[in-house]
Amino acid sequence: MPQGQSSAPRYSVGQEVIFQAALTRFYRHGYDGTSVRDIAKASGTTPAAMYHYYASKQELLMDIIGRFMEQSIEVTRAAIEAAGDDPAAQLFAAARSHVLWNASDVMSSFLVNSEIRSLEPDNRRLNIAQRDKLQRMFDSVVVQGVAAGAFLTPWPREASRAVVTMCTAVATWYKSAGELSPEEIADRYGFLALSLVGGQADSVSS
Repeated sequence: MPQGQSSAPRYSVGQEVIFQAALTRFYRHGYDGTSVRDIAKASGTTPAAMYHYYASKQELLMDIIGRFMEQSIEVTRAAIEAAGDDPAAQLFAAARSHVLWNASDVMSSFLVNSEIRSLEPDNRRLNIAQRDKLQRMFDSVVVQGVAAGAFLTPWPREASRAVVTMCTAVATWYKSAGELSPEEIADRYGFLALSLVGGQADSVSS
């Protein structure tokens, strides 16, 4: 199972502590319900320490969202490339990896999908560009699959969007103590993705 950004430090220890404190506070209390002082207290530092790494609370939110989306794109790209040339295998792998990725870091996934409203215009445009980039990878697989006769949907782009929305939404209800493992959920969603596009599961294996 891919590990989410909450367990993949890439900053100095001090910055990572602030990053994680903000991630948790934003998830529990919302962006508007969290102050710089709250983040400093949760990280065991001071507001001045946060400002050493981030110019504002907005920049910190954008770092959390942008980092998760950047990694989402890379995880999806790697899954598609590893699946070979078969469109059904590619879509199954992309859907499966997207479920696993979002389930691996439900806090970041939730913020990406709930706090776009809190992004300032320039940051919102950057976030939308990342979302579009991720969506286009799924679109490309589905459109090519339809052209090759592997998928029967008459609405490839709408079906592709439904696949991404469905897989992303797993983070809104997934619990590690649930009945199914992340891998089992991901397998089921991979097959559901194929059903959405009118594809066959003969060439894929869970």
